[in-house]
Amino acid sequence: MIDYIKGHIESLNPTEVTLETYGIGYRILISLQTYEGLNGKEEAKVYIHHYLREDEELYYGFATNDER
Repeated sequence: MIDYIKGHIESLNPTEVTLETYGIGYRILISLQTYEGLNGKEEAKVYIHHYLREDEELYYGFATNDER
């Protein structure tokens, strides 16, 4: 299970962030609260909730462990 992902912010908008870590880009869905916390930063640590179903695999990211 992934607890968090830390890396360089490649792209950021109010609904998602792409973090690059060791050459892998992770597309992570985020809340507006997390967006406000990441806006203007170059590096980030995002706490992950991994959502997995038969037909879908998503990462939800949060700026703090409490928000997760």
